[in-house]
Amino acid sequence: MRCLIKKRGQIWVETVIYTLIGLTIIGLVLAVALPKINAKKDQIMIDQSIQALTNVDDKIYEVQRAVGNRRTVDLKVGKGKFIIDMDEDKIRWVLNSRFKYSEPGMAVPLGNMEVTTKAADPWEVTLELSYSVDLQFDQKVDGIKELDAAPAPYKLIIDNKPKDGDKLIIELRVS
Repeated sequence: MRCLIKKRGQIWVETVIYTLIGLTIIGLVLAVALPKINAKKDQIMIDQSIQALTNVDDKIYEVQRAVGNRRTVDLKVGKGKFIIDMDEDKIRWVLNSRFKYSEPGMAVPLGNMEVTTKAADPWEVTLELSYSVDLQFDQKVDGIKELDAAPAPYKLIIDNKPKDGDKLIIELRVS
């Protein structure tokens, strides 16, 4: 009888030890894999932001063909900030990322866009479009307008307004 009780206890001890070993291995795998998974998510988010910014850029160039043209873009800002800089006539998308998209401190051209990565914790990736037209936001001619991350897409309306002097006016607004 004593021998039988001893073996039952040993089985429970072995079960607990094997369970702890299994949980430790899973924890180690997650500790190594989770940063890579998060970096890959951020890389995908940056690629989606580049695609959305390229779509906005295409609509702005379509609108420039004639005064009165209007285009609407559904702009999904899932991460970061979409910035319209009316003083410098630039559109930027700034994202904090665990993925180093380009060489830090260097502006890398990507079509009409420039991509800059700043060394920070996490990395700060800036996507920037420069224009030779006068960008305005909701009839404001100077300043900065930021659109933050939101669960629903913004409805960005792009209008070609009558020229003011020699510069073409492109007005952006959110409805």
